[in-house]
Amino acid sequence: MALSDWSGLTMTETSLHGSFAVPGDKSISHRALIFSALCQGKVTITGLSPAEDCQSTAQCMRELGLTITRDENEAGRYTVDSPGLQGLKAPAKLLDAGNSGTTIRVMSGLVAGRPFTSHFDGDASLRKRPMSRVLDLLAQMGASVKFDEKQGCAPFSITGTKLTGREFNLSVASAQVQTALLLAGLQAEGSTSVTLPEVARDHTLRMFKHMGVPFEEFAPNSIRVTKLEKVLNGFTIAVPADISSAAFFMVAAACIRGSDVTLKNCGINPGRTLVIDVLKRMGAHLELVDAREVSGEPVADIRVRYNGRLKGTTIGGGEVASGVDEIPILSIAGALCDGVFTVEGAEELRHKESDRLSLITNNLRQIGAAVENREDGFVLTGQEKLPGGGAWATHLDHRMAMTGLIVNLICEKPTQIEETESPKISYPTFQQDLQSLLPPAVRQGTHPV
Repeated sequence: MALSDWSGLTMTETSLHGSFAVPGDKSISHRALIFSALCQGKVTITGLSPAEDCQSTAQCMRELGLTITRDENEAGRYTVDSPGLQGLKAPAKLLDAGNSGTTIRVMSGLVAGRPFTSHFDGDASLRKRPMSRVLDLLAQMGASVKFDEKQGCAPFSITGTKLTGREFNLSVASAQVQTALLLAGLQAEGSTSVTLPEVARDHTLRMFKHMGVPFEEFAPNSIRVTKLEKVLNGFTIAVPADISSAAFFMVAAACIRGSDVTLKNCGINPGRTLVIDVLKRMGAHLELVDAREVSGEPVADIRVRYNGRLKGTTIGGGEVASGVDEIPILSIAGALCDGVFTVEGAEELRHKESDRLSLITNNLRQIGAAVENREDGFVLTGQEKLPGGGAWATHLDHRMAMTGLIVNLICEKPTQIEETESPKISYPTFQQDLQSLLPPAVRQGTHPV
């Protein structure tokens, strides 16, 4: 039975039970592959995400001269042989980032200081996403940027030059932009500083420390680097499970009566804990078990048990950066809460794989939720049950598709999901993992629907 057909099951009938690890963290996987270029020698990565986005990064790095080999005997284990920054070669082919904004933005910072031209492109969705927020700043450092078609969007080319360090005060707490500028700064004359307006995920800084890349945190949310003069040796890194992928199961377990789910080995980076913080505020029974540190990243097993109907809460603008990708699935918790659930300061969601704010609110109306649009977010008046019966649009946005699959376990009437192929962009085994948590009768397709 396809998960897209699992609609009309009541929350009692579909209680979720199980313990497993979601795939490796996408953000950390991207960085492990890209930062390998800073080293000379062998890099070993375990737990690398199988997401299509990360495979796009791997292929782009191969075009720059890195040899990346997958271990046939251990899933997620890769070996990278890197020639180092000075050994990177001009790519003979287009650098195709696919659907990955992280790939195209962060790699732009890497190649901005290399003495060759790199041509970047992506899929139809990525071509619509804004690139000027990174490329204009790299141009200020001296890189030559040329847009091939639409100004500010892919496809484009970057010709690396001798870069000059600058001070940047970003208006949006974007870890992607910060990382691109720091990578360029490691190749620039003088110092480069990047200040964010609020806390963001700090995977870059943790990995820099793990690798031995020097940097200075000279003020809150402010980082300074200078030209990397020393040759870095290879390193070994273990990638934890992705909390953004775990979030779907966390919310489902918190909302579906009788559920008890544990997500193993999950990254709990302080810049990524929105889903944990919000579910706790709403009254979910959520435990962090065996908290520890792995390769510089905080990790824990996350256990979520149903604890009754969740309470309303507000997600403020200062929080959104710590879980911008989790807003779609958290909106389902909000639609079912006892009270009012508000999201504000989330304008960034209009510039993701889709205009997620519009998509979220339109879809919520389709399934019978009481939602009010706002320019920077939305307001939900919670209700005990969601009628369903509508159509769930995804616009090929993987997180909207995965949210729709969770919705199909909750609504009273069948909900038609536009497509269920896009999750492979970030989580190829999502449907199988969700299926493993369902009662045996449902897994075997014998449950009456």
